[in-house]
Amino acid sequence: MSPDDTLLRAVRHNTWANLELLEFCSRLPAEQLEWTTPGTFGTLHRTLHHTVGAEHGYLLALTGELPPIEAEGRGKPMTGNWTAPLDELGERARSNGERMERVLGSEFDPARRITRPSGAVAEARIIAAQYIHHGSDHRAHVGTILGAHGVEAPSLDVWAYGRSVGEVIPPP
Repeated sequence: MSPDDTLLRAVRHNTWANLELLEFCSRLPAEQLEWTTPGTFGTLHRTLHHTVGAEHGYLLALTGELPPIEAEGRGKPMTGNWTAPLDELGERARSNGERMERVLGSEFDPARRITRPSGAVAEARIIAAQYIHHGSDHRAHVGTILGAHGVEAPSLDVWAYGRSVGEVIPPP
């Protein structure tokens, strides 16, 4: 089944938003990466790490393959390792997006049932949807943390993505 272009746009927006946020956060001093706010996942760094790491998990479920950075021995597994630098997270986020596009462009069977590590069984389409939703949810956490500390987060919504790729034209 070939992917709907709308689903590909959602994956591309997710990748773009992750990379934009990682780039923005890479300009913050190290002490600011340790900021957190009640009701969010954790520190800025840990939230970014979790967001990118979870994508690895969803892709592992969909493909059965380790991410290239780990398969090539260039990076430690992300589970339980909260210390990956932001430039490595950026490399992983870019790779995740490319891999997800390949998954969706291949013989993707959305109804294929996949057993998760927890023992739960989910259809591939649910894991693909969670891949997108999860990133959006945690990017909102990062925005909340930044805002609570008086820092304006970059605009990462789909309209901003559309403008960045020329698919939304602002009014004159």
